[in-house]
Amino acid sequence: MAGRTLRRLSLALLAGVLPLSAARADPSPPHHMNLPKPTPRGGDAAPFVVTGSPAADTAPTVAVIGDSVARDYAYYLARELGPRGVRIVDGALSGCPVGTLQLISRIHDRIAPLRGGACPKLVTDKQRAVVARFSPKIILWHSITEMWSIADGKGEVPSGSTEWGRRVMAQWDDTLGRITRGGARVVVILPLWYERSAPHRLDGPGPSVEKLRDLYVRWAARHQVGVVDVAPLACPGGPPCAPVRGVDFRPDTTHYDDPGGVQVAAYLRAHVPALARLAGGR
Repeated sequence: MAGRTLRRLSLALLAGVLPLSAARADPSPPHHMNLPKPTPRGGDAAPFVVTGSPAADTAPTVAVIGDSVARDYAYYLARELGPRGVRIVDGALSGCPVGTLQLISRIHDRIAPLRGGACPKLVTDKQRAVVARFSPKIILWHSITEMWSIADGKGEVPSGSTEWGRRVMAQWDDTLGRITRGGARVVVILPLWYERSAPHRLDGPGPSVEKLRDLYVRWAARHQVGVVDVAPLACPGGPPCAPVRGVDFRPDTTHYDDPGGVQVAAYLRAHVPALARLAGGR
């Protein structure tokens, strides 16, 4: 029961639907359940250079876009690549997808649009600012948030359906066009299964991480988009994910903490050739 409650809370944080008071939820990002990731006083709406990486415009730049897990990747990559002269920019938004679909979350019997419906504008504004202000050479992309159903004027498009997949990939096409205007190379980090969650058949009904991972692989193959999977490190046996050699990578089932996040950042540097080249000064 405790594990189930922890996962529901972590999903609520990911979705940005836990209000800080009884008032209606606002567009402010939720707090992480585990290690707090540094965020400017004004919130996460504008892109910023992550603590631990150089601020100079002359530094080669990697931006990270997507959801709250993407913000974890930005935080740990700054610790991994910052000392090697690589600037890391947080272009992600807690509780939002990587694109402009209006998604609906279902947490604690509450049905609500993500971040009070503010995500589409927040996403486009922040991603455009990333490209205009920081000119990243590489953009890392992570979002598990597309697992939610899609709101439209007639009701909703169920997650996991054929129409859901079509709309999600169309949204990703739009996002890709927006973030590559400066010539950045894009690499998708495949979303992991929630820790301790049972596996699902790819052809089974309803939403699943399996369907989202498959969608990413098929979509990336249509474009010049790289794909990297951290599962061999953080979930080597596949779902249900569990601690690996004594390391609990995601204590709240979703977000990274020390020392797992440190290991994941080193893994990305080793397995994304473009990151390795930047870290090596090439």
